[in-house]
Amino acid sequence: MKKELQEQQEKMFKLEENIHGFILKKEEFVDEIDGFARTFVHQKTGAQLVYISADDDNKVFSISFRTPSTNSTGVPHILEHSVLCGSKKYPVKEPFVELAKGSLNTFLNAMTYPDKTMYPIASTNAKDFMNLMDVYLDAVFYPNIYQNPYTFLQEGWHYHIENADDPIIYNGVVYNEMKGAFSNPEELLQNKIFESLYPQSCYRFESGGDPDVIPELTYADFLGFHKKYYHPSNSYIYLYGDGDVRAHLKYLNDEYLSAFDKQPVDSEIAAQPMLTQRTEMRASYGVSKEETLENKDYLALSVVLGDKLSYEEALAFDILAHILLNNNSSPLKEALLDLKIAEDVSYHYSSSLRQPYFSIVLKNTEEKHKDLFVNTVESVLNKLAADGLDPRSVEAGINIHEFSHIEGEYGSYPKGLIYGIEMMDDWLYGDDPIAYLKYKAAFKKFKDCWKDGYFEKLLKRMLIDNSHQTLVTIVPDNTLQEKADQALAEKLASFKAALTPEELQDLIDETQTLIEKQNEEDKPEDLEKIPKLSLADINRTGRSYPLEVQEALETRLLFHPGFTGGISYLKLYFDYSDLPQEDLKYLSLMCKLLGSLSTESMDFRRLSQEIEIHTGGLSFGIESYDDVHHFGDFTSHCYVKGKAVMENIPTLVKIMTDVITKTLFTEKNLIHDMIREIKTHKETQFLTAGHVVGVQRLQSYYSQSARLFEEFGGIEFYRFIADLEANFDEQFEVLTEKLTRIASLVFTNRKPIISITGTEEIRDRTVTALSPYIMGLAPNKAAKNAFAFETDIANEGFLTAAKIQYVSQGYNIRALGYEYAGSQLVLKGLLSMDYLWNRVRVQGGAYGAFMSIGRGGDLYFGSYRDPKLKKTFEAYQGVVDYINNLELSQRELEKYIIGTISSKDVPLSASVKGEIADNFYFSGVTAADLQKERDEILETTVAQLKSHGDMIAEVLAKNAICVLGSEEAINEEKELFKVTRYIK
Repeated sequence: MKKELQEQQEKMFKLEENIHGFILKKEEFVDEIDGFARTFVHQKTGAQLVYISADDDNKVFSISFRTPSTNSTGVPHILEHSVLCGSKKYPVKEPFVELAKGSLNTFLNAMTYPDKTMYPIASTNAKDFMNLMDVYLDAVFYPNIYQNPYTFLQEGWHYHIENADDPIIYNGVVYNEMKGAFSNPEELLQNKIFESLYPQSCYRFESGGDPDVIPELTYADFLGFHKKYYHPSNSYIYLYGDGDVRAHLKYLNDEYLSAFDKQPVDSEIAAQPMLTQRTEMRASYGVSKEETLENKDYLALSVVLGDKLSYEEALAFDILAHILLNNNSSPLKEALLDLKIAEDVSYHYSSSLRQPYFSIVLKNTEEKHKDLFVNTVESVLNKLAADGLDPRSVEAGINIHEFSHIEGEYGSYPKGLIYGIEMMDDWLYGDDPIAYLKYKAAFKKFKDCWKDGYFEKLLKRMLIDNSHQTLVTIVPDNTLQEKADQALAEKLASFKAALTPEELQDLIDETQTLIEKQNEEDKPEDLEKIPKLSLADINRTGRSYPLEVQEALETRLLFHPGFTGGISYLKLYFDYSDLPQEDLKYLSLMCKLLGSLSTESMDFRRLSQEIEIHTGGLSFGIESYDDVHHFGDFTSHCYVKGKAVMENIPTLVKIMTDVITKTLFTEKNLIHDMIREIKTHKETQFLTAGHVVGVQRLQSYYSQSARLFEEFGGIEFYRFIADLEANFDEQFEVLTEKLTRIASLVFTNRKPIISITGTEEIRDRTVTALSPYIMGLAPNKAAKNAFAFETDIANEGFLTAAKIQYVSQGYNIRALGYEYAGSQLVLKGLLSMDYLWNRVRVQGGAYGAFMSIGRGGDLYFGSYRDPKLKKTFEAYQGVVDYINNLELSQRELEKYIIGTISSKDVPLSASVKGEIADNFYFSGVTAADLQKERDEILETTVAQLKSHGDMIAEVLAKNAICVLGSEEAINEEKELFKVTRYIK
């Protein structure tokens, strides 16, 4: 913070001063975030408020409530959805959606936690910021849920029956969302861990909602939860940025808080009494009928770490867990993997609870190994406590965490948002919220004390001498889902049979009324109550992405000048076009192994330590770029990426080049362990991110670059990994030879393209450090379309154990003769936030639905955690009629235009801008292209939007589809697919 600004802030207020109803209780300058932090209490209501004044225009507001559950009906989650569906001042169906359509927000969401519910927003535009804050405050304090019970039916659950002959089913957005969540065994495991660790605490309940229990929630209990907890006396208000503190406090008091009086709210999070001995719990999870049950169990050994940890303790344990289990060279993870009883070892740690917990999880194991698992953990921890942790591992753990805190890299998320979320870890339980921002003192203590056994003492106190432990086992059952579906069908059939004709008609009428309300248009006068900016508030000129194409070391240098806090961001792009096409999957595997295997210079344990002591991390991968000006052309590179503070640049480069030129692909056990981990991570992705997998697979039907991705990370790569894991011993010799040859071909042959983000001094130091390596290589070459694949519109339905679907359809518009235009992004917002939102989410019950279009021409529709399948495809077909009959007022059109621009103007760090600039460079996107796109967005007309109807019709006519979903749903609609199969 500038000195004069700091001096101005220091003189603004006095302690105990009353500023528009708020009493200042504490203020201090926090060096770590370069801002003034002030804590207030609202005199009339007792509402607590933290305001961080910082020289940052990306302003953040959040209001949170302590919301402990007393059952697993998911009422906190359903309420989080529902309050954003209309309020007193803004009586439209979904103000949240209207804001998402047409604001300049940099963040807009709401989140349900096990004991709190948060409503954060952010914007760089002061007027927009006030608009967003007002809609959210009106939503939480004056929602229309009391006047409109259909919000509860839509977002929570209802008996759905449209005709007397139809079966009754449960439907609702949260109900279907949680059906999808509980299809994932890891979600179920997490649920059982909480149930076992906190048997007398609110944490034993599923705040998101257990789909078996959600239908027990009544409308009266739903309203009662809001009345009890959504009161200023139970609120935690947070503001961050360069806003006017006095003006914001006056607004909060005058517009909302002054209307309430202080009242007692019994929301205290009661402590779970400590368990005196380890307890065990066992449960089952569903898998597909064809799936083997062998080696599919999960084991979780978990502990509660204490009551209300201090920030120092919470951070110290985070470092300790990292030291013990972060990678395959970590002592506890290595010992567990050496047992050969599980495909993956992971850990979970959360300090976002009154009583934080820690879990060690074995994935794809057998229940019979549980004693060996527990005994090994105890033996290793006791040995480490007695003999001491490896000093280099401790130093590495401290450094990598400190680097992350100093860097403060949160991608597109506002840093003020992250501060606000993190401080709730203390604030919610009555402690100082500012403590979570002050990390320097904690790291100083760690550095001063670690040699004196600081972390060994922590290990002994929190893990070895801790009796509050549980062991949870979940096992697969390939009849569980069928039995559960049958039991639910019978239950609902019995319920229907017991209804009188009048009662049945009432349910039909209720369903029809809900559908009618969902189809109702908001009144124009109500829509106009939602505040919006005007196009005059929008900057006509788009953001620049700094890029200077230079030459260094006889190769191209992509230099991105910018302030990075003294950190060098280095990325090397290698050509791999000389690689045989049949070896592409091995190239991807090689990238996933690099950095975790020994090199000629050091073993894998030492390598891991050196990376974390001297750098902010290394990563390796493959990226492809479609040429935006020459359809069908694409380039692809294998990349190596790393970051380090300026004084460590030579070490960063030395480690990086050592890894890519001297890795030994001969460590059989270690490689086998990593292949198992890769396999299990892909299997989890099929259940949790099926929309991503499905769209990628869909595009591989007609796109060469997307088909290339299938080799690197799609379903084809998974099948390769699964086969390799199953036949590892037989294939290892060939695997070693291939990986060694590929690394030599890619990294010791031709010069890479260099990308550096930082100052000129950082650039020069980095180039100097790279010189010995790069000058020994031959000139690079720019190969386009190096590989050719046979493609076919396969229209696959992939059978999974999930209870929901991920439904995708699309094609490439450039292949159909159309060109990309900025107005198509406005259409994307319109379809995603209006038509698809209403048809697929609101009426269909899916958790999400979207349309997307990119510069390369790929246009697709997708749904997320969707209970429907065929009806979703019918909804996609209905897009054409929707566009052809489109009528939008100028106000509504401007809203979509502003919302589209918003996604282009999210503040980004210099490192992220550098990554994007590289992507644009390789794709051929120029500054003129970016400005043309922005102009087209801002000048979009209704006529232009309607003109895209033919394009959408042609895309849909190609009938290219892909679905990941439940066996039952896909088999019922088998005629839609050319192939139905299991992924494995």
